Amino acid sequence: MELQTIVQQYRERFLVQFGERLNPDQWSALNAIEACRQGPYGELMLSCGNCHHQAEVMRSCGHRACNQCQYHRVVAWLERQRQKQLPVSYYLVTFTLPAALRSLARAHPKMVYSLLMQCAADTLKTFGLNKKGLNAQLGLCAVLHTHNRRLDFHPHVHIVVPGGGIHRARREWRKLQGGYLFNGRALGAVFRGTFLRALEQAGLNPVQTPKRWVAHCKGVGQGEQALAYLARYLYRGVISNQRILEDDGSHVTFRYRNSKTDQWETRRETGEMFIYLLMQHVLPKGFRRARDYGFLHGNAKALLKIVQWVLRVQLPKPIKTAQNTICCPCCGAGMVVSGIKPARAKPG
Repeated sequence: MELQTIVQQYRERFLVQFGERLNPDQWSALNAIEACRQGPYGELMLSCGNCHHQAEVMRSCGHRACNQCQYHRVVAWLERQRQKQLPVSYYLVTFTLPAALRSLARAHPKMVYSLLMQCAADTLKTFGLNKKGLNAQLGLCAVLHTHNRRLDFHPHVHIVVPGGGIHRARREWRKLQGGYLFNGRALGAVFRGTFLRALEQAGLNPVQTPKRWVAHCKGVGQGEQALAYLARYLYRGVISNQRILEDDGSHVTFRYRNSKTDQWETRRETGEMFIYLLMQHVLPKGFRRARDYGFLHGNAKALLKIVQWVLRVQLPKPIKTAQNTICCPCCGAGMVVSGIKPARAKPG
């Protein structure tokens, strides 16, 4: 089962029911998924340097909502995070947007998502500076997710936090003592106030919001598994082909892992509803869903190097992240791009 085939089959029914709701970014994603490696994006001309065999392949769309594209970007992001890791305990903090504000996120996605990420980071920075015995600047790696495992609209931000920080005044590294980072209920309360003030300053005033907001904080060991989980949905859509189980001509069935029971379960929806579930998670053009803060920010590379030197970090050898090589069908050698044929027709 492939997502592209499902989009091609149910596109017309989907547009009849949901076409008027689509924004330009969702239209772009829909067209890209449908036309990926089908001709509208042109063709690559390949040549084998060993036996001089010539071949042509369709170009991919490169859209981050397409689950066939950008595997190399996922590997590259993970490698960058791998080069930043420290020999300390790591924590995963999750801030969830309340259900009462999700309509606001649908109407103003770029602004609300940006405020969600920034306010979550600011909350953790404040706690890091105020925590007794730490009083330090934290490093944060944040990734925005707009879906839960059932593909419902559920905006939240995951932040991976190394257990320690930098005390600027004393110019020293301070390791977090004990196995406890911050209290989730206290994080939620401060995050609520920070986010609502930011919404008010942006001219967005929600009618009603709950008093208690959800924030979870848990230890994740060395952090590698948490980073791998965050990378899973960075560039390749929100569902893999392996999770799509059945298409009976009217309904699509896919599987997901229940976070409470840790068991696989299935969900069955009409083809058009299944596509709608995917389209609601398309991000605004140019929006960065992965952001680093503090001493993990890209502008703090020199500071991070000092921290790694102080902690005597043995950095792993960089992994090459080149795109997949196409092998020659005649001799098996790698083929190289010798030219590009223009698109036969522009995607709709």
